Amino acid sequence: MNFDPFNELGGGSALRFDEGQQDDYCLPVASHSPETERLDYIHEVYKYHAGNIPDEVAALLSDGKLRKILDVGCGTGKWALEMIEAFPNIHITGVDLAHPPITVFPPNFSFEIHDVTKGQEYDDDVFDVVHVRDIHAGMPDYLEMLIECVRVLRPGGYLLVKEIEWVPAVLDGSNAQERFPAICAGSFRDALSERFLDPLVGVNLESYVDNVSGLCDVHYTRHMVPMTPWSDDPILKYTGQMTRLAMAILGGTIRIMLLDHGESDPDGRYAAGIEELKDLSGQPIWYFGSVVARKKGELSVPELEAELEGYSQEMEKEKGETGWIGDED
Repeated sequence: MNFDPFNELGGGSALRFDEGQQDDYCLPVASHSPETERLDYIHEVYKYHAGNIPDEVAALLSDGKLRKILDVGCGTGKWALEMIEAFPNIHITGVDLAHPPITVFPPNFSFEIHDVTKGQEYDDDVFDVVHVRDIHAGMPDYLEMLIECVRVLRPGGYLLVKEIEWVPAVLDGSNAQERFPAICAGSFRDALSERFLDPLVGVNLESYVDNVSGLCDVHYTRHMVPMTPWSDDPILKYTGQMTRLAMAILGGTIRIMLLDHGESDPDGRYAAGIEELKDLSGQPIWYFGSVVARKKGELSVPELEAELEGYSQEMEKEKGETGWIGDED
């Protein structure tokens, strides 16, 4: 496997701009290669460890009714496209500050340019599911973002959240900093903090969600992922390979931010990190947290379905009274 991720570092990264100003998200746009590939590699990791959605949400989306989903920070759109393929009766609205690398959108997938740091642009109680994944690197007030997600969620609807922990570890519990000094260097976390972003959202995800009112049936899970394909388990070996490929791109992803932070040689440090990841004996790991929660209340029939049902009942009533349905005079 070729680990030479630094071929694009000289050109820097394509950062995102909102109305002429760089937005708080300090990583490249999802449609910029190789960032597209990095995000898709991590998508595979999340899918194989936690699934795109839990079983209870799959049951909801399979009930034959039109269900609306909001994908907050939809990135490359890969999660949304897979969801639409699996559940054709749903409609997904993806929001981000840059277009995903999709040339033709399916009819039940709409995309909107929207800065969620300024709140959601939707009415209360609109969506059956709100999906949030790995947006803490652009979210100065993560708690307020979650509160807004719950506001637009319909009673009985589901909030799904996944966030990475930027704290590498070693499977045997030994000192990761000593064994993998380049990987464990804290300059990226420091750079996020310098921008008033919380680098430990993933570590504290359960606490963040616990501070959001109006939720019930909250389930938090912490997932362990290999950083390299050291495991004999097929799934862990695959997600370890996906992680190592993603890490090989990460150096270019965060290069500009680290230079802005004052790191003198980010290229050299990440080259050293890639060398560390070639060693399969060390068994480095990382974690991400996932939350499934439900908004308090009973989930009613979707508004459009209710309108159609009401119209159908009205037509049946008119037909029963007159024996036929005609236009009004």
